[in-house]
Amino acid sequence: MIGTTKKPLEEVLAALAPYRKVAVVGCDGCAKICQTGGVDEVAQLARTLEAHGKEIVFEATPERTCNVAKSDPILKPLTDKIQEADALLVLGCGGAVQITRYLTEQYGLTKPVKVGLNSVGHLDTVVPGAVAMEECSDCGECVLNDTGGICPVTRCAKSLLNGPCGGAEGGKCEVDHNRDCAWILIYERLKALGETDKLKRFMEPKDFSKMAKPRTLYIKEGRVAS
Repeated sequence: MIGTTKKPLEEVLAALAPYRKVAVVGCDGCAKICQTGGVDEVAQLARTLEAHGKEIVFEATPERTCNVAKSDPILKPLTDKIQEADALLVLGCGGAVQITRYLTEQYGLTKPVKVGLNSVGHLDTVVPGAVAMEECSDCGECVLNDTGGICPVTRCAKSLLNGPCGGAEGGKCEVDHNRDCAWILIYERLKALGETDKLKRFMEPKDFSKMAKPRTLYIKEGRVAS
């Protein structure tokens, strides 16, 4: 999922300062899990905006706002309401904001689309409702088959591919003493699996062109292009 945190109310109000009629669009996918933009958070912020003099034209919470197929059936019937709004505020990731902007343009409307959240990247739920951790860097060349399911690109502070740097102390990273050394974790995992021979494999340098942004995934072809 895409992790999000709430922007300070002052920042949201500043972004909406020129506008009186506001539509609030949440996301019942990632933002719901992060407790930043689900139905409850949309309603809560809408009431707060009303208390600050805004008129809420509508509230909507597509299942996944970054997905056109999920958002369009929710937003298209609201085209007249979108037309009435001075601006849309999206409680979703940056992708959700831009898909909302894209759809309003598809409806022939030019409306300011503002964001109420900060996106903090691809995170995975560790403790539901409490903790999510970045486990994957979306590098385009997954090495988890050879590292016991622990990503050195993400978990190692130096993103080393062929073993530890040698600076760890007490199992902790020399760059961040609160972080476990990824390569010690990988060694212990491979040892438990009886697969330490995999540590002898040399990993070639990554093809960083696969991380060039913005990337496009051609789903049927399974092809990624920048």
